[in-house]
Amino acid sequence: MSEFDWIAKYFAPLANSAGAAHLTDDVAQLPAANRIITTDTLIEAVHFLPQDPIDTVARKLVRVNVSDILAKGARPAEALLTLGWPNDRPETDLARFAEAFGEELAHWGIDLLGGDTVTSPSDLFVSLTLTGTLSEGAKPVRRSGAKPGDTIWVTGEIGWGGVGLEAAKRGEEGEAADRYRVPHLPPIRIADIILHDATASMDISDGLIADVQKLVSASRCSAGLALDAVPLAASIDPNNLDGILSAVSSGDDYQCLFTASEDKTDALISTGLDLHRIGSITAAGGLVLSWRGAPVPIPSKPGFEHG
Repeated sequence: MSEFDWIAKYFAPLANSAGAAHLTDDVAQLPAANRIITTDTLIEAVHFLPQDPIDTVARKLVRVNVSDILAKGARPAEALLTLGWPNDRPETDLARFAEAFGEELAHWGIDLLGGDTVTSPSDLFVSLTLTGTLSEGAKPVRRSGAKPGDTIWVTGEIGWGGVGLEAAKRGEEGEAADRYRVPHLPPIRIADIILHDATASMDISDGLIADVQKLVSASRCSAGLALDAVPLAASIDPNNLDGILSAVSSGDDYQCLFTASEDKTDALISTGLDLHRIGSITAAGGLVLSWRGAPVPIPSKPGFEHG
């Protein structure tokens, strides 16, 4: 049983608040006006490699949470940190973690309110709970608002997480490994664009194909995705379909995936941000992939799953 099945079977029935959205989204809306909240956890050897520099773990922890907030049309606000620190890690590592963590909080305008620290008998684990602020009277942009005829967009480039992980495993240093360890996010003003122009939105954490599937499932619709329109990491050969499929099935990109009505196209292009139209929402047919006009089967493993 996958993590998503666990959530649906055991925990969604317990989440009765309207703001919880039946646990089908990355954030919950708090009863307080204009406030949302999310949480993400990183575990050594699952979400980062044991040999990854400790400062990059701190930066990644903040960014994987910030990406959820931005994709809902909000700006990050306050944080709670949970830290499970192994007994055999030196205090110098803790100091480097704290320094990088503080720099990330300052960069995104986040206030640390508290949290919890414990010792871990083996691997390092870290978790951040992050709130976000919406503009007055606004609601978070859920996954569930896409409609047939909408266009599908992504920010940035796709595939850095996957190629970077493989590079880091091989012990290679360079841009790919760096961007796996510390993912690049869209600029913070993407939140305003999503809030005003998007019909549905989420971040890309488990792989583009898997996350498109989640979005259309929540919206109860279908989609057509043009793989040749997907912006790819620099090291991915745009003429190699197998490499492209690997890139769009890998996780850890943390860019924004959103839908918008067709009449928003010119406005989105005129923002000057790195936005790319990659497909459209349809009424039926499931998710249909194409490459250079020809249909492409969906990979048997369309994204990353925990367990």
